[in-house]
Amino acid sequence: MAEERTEAGRDGSRGALAAFGALALVASVAGAAWLLGLLPERATAEARVEEPAVGALLPLDTFIANLDEFNARVPQMRDLMLTLLTSKLFAEVRTPEGKAVLRDEIIKRMNRALNMDLVKAVYFTEFIVQ
Repeated sequence: MAEERTEAGRDGSRGALAAFGALALVASVAGAAWLLGLLPERATAEARVEEPAVGALLPLDTFIANLDEFNARVPQMRDLMLTLLTSKLFAEVRTPEGKAVLRDEIIKRMNRALNMDLVKAVYFTEFIVQ
């Protein structure tokens, strides 16, 4: 009789394990479908503002480009960046909106110093405030 009880207990745990495995499989498939964009989007009452499509982004290792106009002014660009960054308060750059404003300011200041529209975008790969 004791043997029957252990066998029944094993079948119950196997059933629970199988159910958990099936649930994990369904969740994985649904997550993959969502990531790949295979699920239809839900309609919202608000009109969506479509952002421009950005292709795949690939982080690059550090490299040196031969930008003569920019390379000749590296000390000036570093000074502009340091002066701008030290003039900011933590409260101004802690939010995503604050970082976007900072990006725009960097682009404007560098292009103004270069007297041409050379800098198009700024990407922060690390952002540490002390």
